[in-house]
Amino acid sequence: MSHQEPNAPHSELSLDDELAQLVAEALVEEHGDFAELSERSYAGVRSAAALGAAQEIGTWSLEYLGPGFHVQLRIARRNRQARVDGWMSPAQPIKILLSSLLRQPVILEADVSESGRFEFPIAPSGACRMSFLTDAHGRPPATPPFWI
Repeated sequence: MSHQEPNAPHSELSLDDELAQLVAEALVEEHGDFAELSERSYAGVRSAAALGAAQEIGTWSLEYLGPGFHVQLRIARRNRQARVDGWMSPAQPIKILLSSLLRQPVILEADVSESGRFEFPIAPSGACRMSFLTDAHGRPPATPPFWI
């Protein structure tokens, strides 16, 4: 993101959106590329006002490009309940943790099948992150935060 010159035309993004973009860019640099593909087209990251409306209904797709693997997620929200289905390529026999980013986090586990599929039939709402428990030593790869 380039910084505006003092005499440049006013940005059409709100301050919240600009800050969210800076945070998202920093997270991508730290954790890898995380693209959100949606049925809807959002001009930027959801603002703080939209985050309060956690009861959206619909289906969203997310992608994560990790070190040596690619993960596709399908998030479905219906009747105040969320479900996450995922596919890892190439398939690896690892555990995936889905963690909510609340004061008292909810942490769910799923195993990747031989075909690369995994699921969280009842997923937490709100800001979450996935961690991939591989055989490598050190901190496990993790997605940037995303909204369920």
